[in-house]
Amino acid sequence: MVWIKQFFNKKMVWLRESIHFQKGSLSQPNMARSVYKYEIHLSGQEKQVLRQAKKKGRQKVRLVNRSLIILWADTGKTIAQTAELLDCCEQTVVNQRKRFLERRAEGAVVALQDLPRSGRPPTYGPVEKAHVVAAVCEILHEHEQPLSRFALSDLAPLVRRRTDLNHLSQTSLSRILSKNVLKPWQYQYWLFPRDPDFVTKACVVLDLYAGFWQGQRLGPDEYILSADEKTIQVLARCHPGTVASPGHLARVEFEYERLGTVAYLAAWDVRQAKIFGRMAPTTDIANFNLLLDQVMNQAPYQDSLRTFWIVDSGRAHHRHTFPARLTKLYPNAVAVPLPIHASWLNQIEIYFSILQRKVLTPMEVTDRAMLTQRVLDFQDYYQATAQPFSWKFTAADLKKRLEVLHNFMLI
Repeated sequence: MVWIKQFFNKKMVWLRESIHFQKGSLSQPNMARSVYKYEIHLSGQEKQVLRQAKKKGRQKVRLVNRSLIILWADTGKTIAQTAELLDCCEQTVVNQRKRFLERRAEGAVVALQDLPRSGRPPTYGPVEKAHVVAAVCEILHEHEQPLSRFALSDLAPLVRRRTDLNHLSQTSLSRILSKNVLKPWQYQYWLFPRDPDFVTKACVVLDLYAGFWQGQRLGPDEYILSADEKTIQVLARCHPGTVASPGHLARVEFEYERLGTVAYLAAWDVRQAKIFGRMAPTTDIANFNLLLDQVMNQAPYQDSLRTFWIVDSGRAHHRHTFPARLTKLYPNAVAVPLPIHASWLNQIEIYFSILQRKVLTPMEVTDRAMLTQRVLDFQDYYQATAQPFSWKFTAADLKKRLEVLHNFMLI
């Protein structure tokens, strides 16, 4: 029994010494982790890149937090301070500092991103994926099914039948198609130019925007006006809207009452960035002539050498009748008709799109007078800070675009 007692005494002495050593090591500051471990000093470019990454917000929260760890390390914040601010453990801060220093040469943001992981071996290799994409392209091209748009539930059984991949799920099919460059199910509407003189007429307009007329540079007393009309529905909401409140967005009544239409006739000075407009009941020749009088009877257009009016083929300025009528009214005015379906060449449409976004959407008016006043008030508001539109599309760009289109149609 004596040896058992001696062994027990030695064990107790060892335990007391071990506990004393652990307490002493925790109490000594030189044994603790250095608060400035992995010091980081960023260059100006690295700071700029990380600050841009920090603005990603909720889209990439992990990258934002890692960027903050490095940016705060550069400002001298300790590991404990950083961990407290980000509500994470200190080891996370240490790991990110260490990772940044090890991979810093790859780039400030790349160094903070996770390395590729092997993960589970892929179920479908490159060959199987290519067969799946080829099968989808064939299915959509053959039009054998009474469908104009296919859902995954429609495609999956057809793809399994063609590729013999009997266990291909809709999720796997979606993943394969979303990562592939070929997406034959996507489409967009377009208008093929049907005007036989499309290129000729369009190049005249584009040359004017570039400052040339019939090969000659425009002089200081020559002006370019882009004009058109916009028909606006007068919509009165059936119930007043509500303002924004905590937890709720502002609300606009969905149902409305139609109170007729009004016409907004406007002309935009392309080079001087001036807007002229008037409201009228309809878009007819008489009302457009009033717009002509409003512009041409004032300086500098009244005494200009030439004033070019770019218009489409609407009924108020049809390409067959408007040029002669304009010259008769104002000899120094020149009509420049646009090709058919070429409103995108008319710069006044840019102003109309701004009006639509800033004034007419959403629309809450009670009558025509209110809508008329709002549109004319915005015209004055816009004119106060108006600048010429930055138009960079040239006649050479148009010819290149049409050449590509022609080659595509030959395929």
